[in-house]
Amino acid sequence: LPRLALWVWRRGAALLGPHAAAVLAPLGVDPAALPPRRPAVRRCIDWSERRPHLAGAFGAAICSRARDQRWIEPLPGSRAVKVTAAGRRAFASLGL
Repeated sequence: LPRLALWVWRRGAALLGPHAAAVLAPLGVDPAALPPRRPAVRRCIDWSERRPHLAGAFGAAICSRARDQRWIEPLPGSRAVKVTAAGRRAFASLGL
C-alpha cells in the first residue's frame, strides 16, 4: 500500500495521501466519511507477524468493508484473519 502513496508522513504524523480516494472508492469507502475522532492513518506493528500494517480509521474502514464482502474471515480463537479466494481476486483487481 505505501508505494501507492495512500498515506504520507508529515511531521511524524501519517495523513491520507494523494491516491487514497482513488483506491478507497472501489472499496466503497469515502475518505470524507472517516470518523474525525480517530487518526485517519496510523502505522501499527502486527502482534502475530511483527510486521507493520495499516491502522486508524482508514485501516478500520478497509477491514470492515473486506469483512462485509467476505474477502476476509476470522480465524477461530484469534484476532487474526485469513484472506478468502474472493478476497484474493478482489484485492488483485484493485492492484493490492
